[in-house]
Amino acid sequence: MTDAESSPKERRVKVYQLNEGGQWDDKGTGHVILNPVAEENTFFMVVRCEDTDQMLLEHKVMRDIDYGRQGDTIITWCQENNPDLALSFQEAGGCTDVWNRIVAIIGTQDQESSAAMQQMDIQLPEPNLDNVPEILKSVTETPANHREYLATSLLQGNYLKKLLTVFQRVDREGKSQVAQMFFELFKHIVLLNEIQIYEVLFSDEIFNSMVAVFDYDPTLKGERKMEHRRFLASAKFKQVMDIKDPTLVKKIHENYRMTYFKDVVLLRFLDDGALNTLGSLIYYNNATIVSHITEYPELVKGLFSKINSAVSKIRDYEEKQKGHGEGKGSPKDVESKDPFLFLQELCNIVKQMQVPQRDSFYGALVEAEVFNSIEDALWVALPRKYPWVWQASVDVLHNMLIHDSALLRGFLVSRIPSKKSLLTRLITMIVSDDVTPGLVHQLGEILRMVLDPDAMQSSDKDGFLDHFYKADVAHIDFALTKEAKINLDDVHPKYNALELFSMCAKQHSYRAKRYILDHGILQKAVKLVGSEKRMVLSVIRLIRTCIGSKDEAYAKLISRDRLFDPIIELFVKNGARYNLLNSNVIEMCEWIYRENMKCLISYLMQEHGPKFEKITYVDTFRKMATQYKNNSAQESTLENKEEKMQSSEQIDEANCEYNYFERNDDDDEEKPPMMDLDEDDGFMPRKTMEEDDKEDDLVAQISRRQKTGKLRSKMNSLPKKITVSRKNNLDLSTAPMDQSDQSPRKKRRVEEMKS
Repeated sequence: MTDAESSPKERRVKVYQLNEGGQWDDKGTGHVILNPVAEENTFFMVVRCEDTDQMLLEHKVMRDIDYGRQGDTIITWCQENNPDLALSFQEAGGCTDVWNRIVAIIGTQDQESSAAMQQMDIQLPEPNLDNVPEILKSVTETPANHREYLATSLLQGNYLKKLLTVFQRVDREGKSQVAQMFFELFKHIVLLNEIQIYEVLFSDEIFNSMVAVFDYDPTLKGERKMEHRRFLASAKFKQVMDIKDPTLVKKIHENYRMTYFKDVVLLRFLDDGALNTLGSLIYYNNATIVSHITEYPELVKGLFSKINSAVSKIRDYEEKQKGHGEGKGSPKDVESKDPFLFLQELCNIVKQMQVPQRDSFYGALVEAEVFNSIEDALWVALPRKYPWVWQASVDVLHNMLIHDSALLRGFLVSRIPSKKSLLTRLITMIVSDDVTPGLVHQLGEILRMVLDPDAMQSSDKDGFLDHFYKADVAHIDFALTKEAKINLDDVHPKYNALELFSMCAKQHSYRAKRYILDHGILQKAVKLVGSEKRMVLSVIRLIRTCIGSKDEAYAKLISRDRLFDPIIELFVKNGARYNLLNSNVIEMCEWIYRENMKCLISYLMQEHGPKFEKITYVDTFRKMATQYKNNSAQESTLENKEEKMQSSEQIDEANCEYNYFERNDDDDEEKPPMMDLDEDDGFMPRKTMEEDDKEDDLVAQISRRQKTGKLRSKMNSLPKKITVSRKNNLDLSTAPMDQSDQSPRKKRRVEEMKS
């Protein structure tokens, strides 16, 4: 078939590229076009996106490139220093056509035709004991570009099954040298990286015999020798869910075998290609399993029914044991563990899936009330007594938070009225002595994601955070003053409390500030520096976070209560040793100097200046001392300016008041006479508008005179140097106001004001 004869449907392909994580990334869909290069006897494979016409692939077929065909519709190749690529054809006919053209180019030096290459068949010796060396030689010496034909020969006539029958005879007779030859033979067969061979090797019929071959690894001797058969024979299939589909059960078995084979049997020998192929097979089987579980809600409900039953069993046992110590009949049997461990394994599998599959799976869990079950389990079970409950539950919560934090946060918001909410349980346990350090790390990650305000919905943010600071943050506060047991692990409650407060101070701004200041959190934290020296770095982090907000309230509190004193003392005792304590204190002081936190700079230099003068291996404290002097000089200059401005303002005010009081009132209009009331009228005559305005002016003048009496007392209290020039340059300090200087009109008005 020529390139023009091939239909667009047959040439429609998806382009894949292998990423660094061993997964195939879909680069796009288009149609492959073969552009020949006649002078070089080769061609270019060009693929353009069918939607955007963007170039997805332009590859020149060359003989030194390792090409391969997987199944009927996939062509792969890898180049040195370039990522592996693959074309997945929509139709097998288009794949066969392109593959034949590639084989015609890369086949042999004498350029055999593609038809001859397609008919090529590798003849393998008859599988019997005498031919084992020849079979090994044929397999190991086959060129890489012929491995597809070698795989075809191995799959014909149950050849692999016949080989394993011969091996069983060798194994029974104890012929270790021949058995080691079988090890090399099957190692190379596995490294052919052919999916069809893997499907045969990991089938129920052949796998047990095949894995026995790898017991004869010549590189492992004595105590290092592995007995894979014995281990796999002791493994038991635990069916937590009632899965009745035989195809699904078969895939579960295949996944277990491939995972064991990849991670244990041939981990030292598998190349990247084989590892990626096995990983892809496991991934697709897992996707099929998860999809089946998601499509049948009764399977998920059955799982949580078993989980709730296990929780009820633990609750009943703990109620019976109250006041009597731990009994021997603790519910730690397999039936109580398996549902939790199965749910944990499912979630670990799902986190590797694509987003739509994760959405469907976690949606099914939410419908089955997964959070209610976990909440009940965590309130009933203690971490050290029932570790599997906590490990599985916390792992599930963590995976769901990473996928979509709104799922868990929505449940936590709905449980705010409850005194035994999931959030309260997580907080109380992270600052308790009953959890292991590994579990504490996961709990801390969960709380950081749950309390992140940027990820919250605006409608729930205020109510959720208000509840947290009203009801739950007190548990963290209590951990700072709680007496610790004599155990190295018991330091983590206080450490976690400090870390949580640091996180709150950074993310929750005014709510955290109000709680920290009102409840003396910084004072409690600083006390731990003396009692728990291992806490000093966490204390520094908390203080650094608080002052990093540039809030003067924190700076004034630290200066007033001298909260830096114990930290500086440890820093000075540490000397010039370059460690975390040294680096953290220097960084904090460098930030204070750079941001010119005047309150903190004054406090540090006044209280610890002589100590800082001896530290010369960094210039931070020298620059801080210079900054302190500059700040002091600026403050002194500002104070002098303020005093001069205040004095000038007082003089101006006095001059203004006195001038107003002493102004000439001769031009004031005479008060109009009051109208006589006519006895017959019985009412006051109406005033004219002009008369009414004059009366208002009189009232205003009386009010002003009352004020001038107060102002005169201020004038008398001014310094003696102040003089006011008015006609005869009257000196206020020597010539007080004399009542005789007042005009008769003024005297009358003063008397009226007094009356």
